[in-house]
Amino acid sequence: MISPMIKYSLLIYHQEYEDILDELRDLGVVHVVEKEQEISDEIRDKYQYIDKVDKAIRFLKNRENDHPVIGGELYGKDVYEELIELQSRQEGIINKLNTLRKEIHELEPWGNFSPDMVDKLREEGITLRFFICPTRKFEQEWKEKYTIEEISVHGGQNHFILISREGEEVDIPAEEIAPPSRSLAGLREEKEGIKQEMEVIENRFEEMARMDLDALVRYKNELIQELEYEKAVHNTAREAEEKLMILEGWVPKEAAPKLNKYLDNSSAAYITSVPGPDDKAPIHLKNKGFASKFEKLGELYSLPTYKELDMTPFFAPFYALFFGFCLGDAGYGILMAVAAIFARKKVQKELKPMAVLVFYLGLATLFFGLIGGTFFGINLYHADLPVYRDLQAMFTERGTDINMILFYLSIILGAIQIIFGMVLKAVNETIQFGWKYAMGTYGWLTLIVGSILVYLTSMVTGIPMEALNPVLYMILGVSGLMILLLNNLNRNIFTNFGLGLWNTYNMATGLLGDILSYIRLFALGIASAILGFVFNSLAVSMSGNIPVVSAIVMIIILIFGHSINLFMSGLGSFVHPMRLTFVEFYKNAGFSGGGKKYNPFRNIE
Repeated sequence: MISPMIKYSLLIYHQEYEDILDELRDLGVVHVVEKEQEISDEIRDKYQYIDKVDKAIRFLKNRENDHPVIGGELYGKDVYEELIELQSRQEGIINKLNTLRKEIHELEPWGNFSPDMVDKLREEGITLRFFICPTRKFEQEWKEKYTIEEISVHGGQNHFILISREGEEVDIPAEEIAPPSRSLAGLREEKEGIKQEMEVIENRFEEMARMDLDALVRYKNELIQELEYEKAVHNTAREAEEKLMILEGWVPKEAAPKLNKYLDNSSAAYITSVPGPDDKAPIHLKNKGFASKFEKLGELYSLPTYKELDMTPFFAPFYALFFGFCLGDAGYGILMAVAAIFARKKVQKELKPMAVLVFYLGLATLFFGLIGGTFFGINLYHADLPVYRDLQAMFTERGTDINMILFYLSIILGAIQIIFGMVLKAVNETIQFGWKYAMGTYGWLTLIVGSILVYLTSMVTGIPMEALNPVLYMILGVSGLMILLLNNLNRNIFTNFGLGLWNTYNMATGLLGDILSYIRLFALGIASAILGFVFNSLAVSMSGNIPVVSAIVMIIILIFGHSINLFMSGLGSFVHPMRLTFVEFYKNAGFSGGGKKYNPFRNIE
């Protein structure tokens, strides 16, 4: 659910403004209202600087995996400046190394020689001229006519040197290049020296990741606190020739007594108000227990607006069920639940809710795995187990099987969620705009739920549908009146009729497609079971007949195969229920979203 918010408007004398702002930051409950105005150059520059520090943190975090962070003595700013200087040096070294590699590549066909010797021969009147010529165009006659030394054939090119005396005319149709100014040995030696310099920098990066990462993170948090302080000042209106400061902010209702106690003992004057129709109050979710673990999933799409219902407690049970339906293997469910229990004891505090979420998803997977009869790819309905043997016999007698039952179950669950979403839409519209606005939604609920109840009554009691037709016609009449003519009592009847027809078209074309979308639950569950069965078959067929070796090979294939299946099927089980939630369920629930998360002005640890 969404925590009720209270709007505070504080009137502060300018000389006491900084002290009161510091106290508000220590309290950590006020979400400062940001004004729609151009930010200052100082704030923009600080944003960009923090972004650079954050990139430096990520750079070092990529190097800390194999080493525990033990903490160093440098201040965060010094760490950042040294890191930037090292990265700049590294970039220059990389460019130089690339240039050297290119030079070495170009010089390798000529072999290792001394440029000094070439210069000395030139002083004695002997010139060495370097030529490149395609192998197919190289003429042996040139060697008879001139003094030519073939050096190498490289990349389809002949590399050769022509030795001549000063003033001697030479006519060879080949490409002449300038004599290399450096020896191959010298280039390689310089390359090794640069690589050693690069290794020194890399070692320093590793050392900084171990010693100085925490200091850099603390420095980033200090910068963010300074930025939040400057933003609070920036978003404060100045009145009475800047002698008085007006600061506006939002506070959750449960935190208001804490703030009131401080303000009552301060010199600041303040007034409070509840959110008005035009106020954009921040969203502070305060779900408890099971639903609270699914808040992060809902935030991946959007937070509700302040007047909307929080969908988290309503989609959470469905999401868990749909995840279990998609993965649908009891063995995988046990693995997830056990891993989540151990992870919850080891991970950081902020990750513990995610571990609990995985535990719930593991239980749902175990539940549907038992229903579907799959345990690490083993079909329990074919394993001659007591309960499953009796169920299989019953299914066969009735001309069906568990797969057909799961197929229909996926559609039924989809219909239930969509109808539930429509109920929430009616409630949402009633809360936000009043019951007169929601009459159309109530009409559709009357039509759908009423028709289903009539059909179920006929099935359960054996009363023929012909006898129940009067009831069905009454439902059609009442719902049709609400859908076409009374869908919004604040509009005239002609507008309602036109919009009612349009909504009827949308519902007729969209509702069936929405329900059929839930077949993906069944399809993903079948795919997961089939992949598990395939890996089991591979493990048996490829293990061979050697007693000990066969068991080892089988275990390796099973672990590798089921790991792949758990990852791939788990990824699909995470994504597709989310898609059903954010598209089919949210659409039929009339969810608009767009709320801004409650982010109090506070100290950052």
